[in-house]
Amino acid sequence: MKKTILITIITLGLLGCSENKPIVKEQINISSNSKYITLLGTYTWDVESGKLGGSDSNVDFWLEKVDAVTTNLMPQNGATVEVTKKSFASLDKAYLQQFPIFRDGKISNSDIKVGTVAMFKTAEGRYGKLRIVGFKSSHDFNFKEAKKYLDDSYKKYSLSHLVKKEYNLVIEYVLL
Repeated sequence: MKKTILITIITLGLLGCSENKPIVKEQINISSNSKYITLLGTYTWDVESGKLGGSDSNVDFWLEKVDAVTTNLMPQNGATVEVTKKSFASLDKAYLQQFPIFRDGKISNSDIKVGTVAMFKTAEGRYGKLRIVGFKSSHDFNFKEAKKYLDDSYKKYSLSHLVKKEYNLVIEYVLL
């Protein structure tokens, strides 16, 4: 039996971000099978394993930093993705399986914003859905992915440069 929890996102602080400014004030349904990941800037992501980094054939996405203002979420190794106007809650496996591939090929800079919903197919052929729920700055290291993947030398390097407020991407996702 699937449970749904109703929450209200009011501040980045609730997402574990260092900024305390409201970014979205809406109620969203969080499915009990949703997972969250903070995709580090320039890292790859294997959806099935939940691991960041690496370049093997299981990697599904790469958070491409083209320049100081342009970011794309790029599918890798045959994975596909498409931004949709459908709600996150309405996307189910039967709907997604109607599409052998998705046409957009990436989530482009203009769609890297809170609330964007996309459907995807992994390199291993599994369908899923994702929603962008926030960002973490380049100077924020107080979340599980930063603690696991970023060493002290990287942190020192990052802190010696200007802060990039929307550097790491917080994603809610479900494999269907």
